[in-house]
Amino acid sequence: MRKLTLGKFLFVAAALVLALSIVGCAKSDSGSAGTNNNDTTATPAPKATPTPEATPAKQEETKTEPGAPASNVPDLGGATIKIGSWWDGMDPREVPEADRGPSEEMQVQLIEEVEKKYNVKLEFVKFGDYNAYVENLTTTALAGEPFADIVALELFWSFPTLVNQGFLAPFDDQVDLSDPKEYTDWIRSAGKFQGKHYGYYDGTPSPFGLIYNKTLLQQLGLPDLYELQVSGEWTWEKFRQIMKDATKDTNGDGAIDIWGLTGGWDGLSRITENFLYANNGAVTKEVNGQLSFALDSPESIEALTFVSDLYNVDKTIKELTEGSDPFGDFIAQKGVMVAGFNWNIGDLLNNMPDQELGYVFFPKAPNASDYTTFTPYGNMFFVVKQSKYADIAMKIYDEISLKSNLKELAYEGWKQGYPSMDMVETRSQMYDKVQYSGDYLAVPDGGTLFSQVIDDITKGKIAPATAVDKVKGQFEGKIAELNASR
Repeated sequence: MRKLTLGKFLFVAAALVLALSIVGCAKSDSGSAGTNNNDTTATPAPKATPTPEATPAKQEETKTEPGAPASNVPDLGGATIKIGSWWDGMDPREVPEADRGPSEEMQVQLIEEVEKKYNVKLEFVKFGDYNAYVENLTTTALAGEPFADIVALELFWSFPTLVNQGFLAPFDDQVDLSDPKEYTDWIRSAGKFQGKHYGYYDGTPSPFGLIYNKTLLQQLGLPDLYELQVSGEWTWEKFRQIMKDATKDTNGDGAIDIWGLTGGWDGLSRITENFLYANNGAVTKEVNGQLSFALDSPESIEALTFVSDLYNVDKTIKELTEGSDPFGDFIAQKGVMVAGFNWNIGDLLNNMPDQELGYVFFPKAPNASDYTTFTPYGNMFFVVKQSKYADIAMKIYDEISLKSNLKELAYEGWKQGYPSMDMVETRSQMYDKVQYSGDYLAVPDGGTLFSQVIDDITKGKIAPATAVDKVKGQFEGKIAELNASR
């Protein structure tokens, strides 16, 4: 079995428009990452009064061919527009020409065309301290000189805090996102807040799914999960039955040695989250532009009960040991499934060369009409309201982005890297179906409170509704505090 190496073919393509970073992770599709010491609870930016609106760019009529209509294109007079992030490798022009692939060549050409068209220079800048990144943005913006005009931000930093505090500008009047062939559902949904578009990324973040051991399933006489997914039979009911059938004492010593699920990245947090949101439940939801508590909805309780039954009744999820390798048991063939982001697949393939692996969505939920994948992580690019070029910056950024070309290039990379077309097809579908689930991480202690519910349900054996009631008052108080911060 060959190693999974998406490599340089996609590196700059993904890095320019977004580092598909996962907080606390070391890898992503693009090879870049954001780190927050595994702490996924965001700290709101300090309260502040934003500076006045930016000055509109000078408009000049450009010359056109005879008979063609005149168009107004801003002449920025050789100004520099900065695009900021906390990772390296943003500028495709830094890649030696001999090493450039199709994506790099395309992006370099787009940048050159935009610089000429607007008489502008584009500069990619880095502020590498992830934990001080928001503070640096707000401090420099309030001083009237934001460190960049367009900045990469975690969504849970941005919504609602940085929007409410006046640091980010919507771009609906600059970019029309209505064409579904050019723009993904991700940018149109996850990048939208209070009815306006703020976040821009023309791809999608790394999806979260179930990696499974095809070889082990065959040995156990169980159906292939990808085939169930294709036929539409991959449901909660079918998942639960396979989990039961896979959990076995194979040597007769009275102890389980093969499990249905051996955990995965972020333990039960991401697993529970995907069951929760797939069932149209949520931890928090935006209502009239403000977050509200949603973990006590019927859909949410149904999903939490399902996780509780898997863990406490069926006992088909292997108990996770704190600090242990989340994929160690799966690599040791002690489980038929493990939950992970798509970039986890490479290491597993390399560590399990004699096993055939597959990748599927989480099973279809009772309140869902389709397969979906959810992530609380996924940064986008935002216009800094205090930028001198806030009225034109995102239009320029849109013109250097790959849009639909990004998926086409990615698809070629997946075909080169993944060992089977099953994985390629699942990954391709996930590209169009990934959704955001991280609103609750904007709430102070939101991640901790959600984890407390999961611990109470599993380790504490507390009924889901009771576990939710325990945190509801504190959660709602934190949400009110967040909604009031402007």
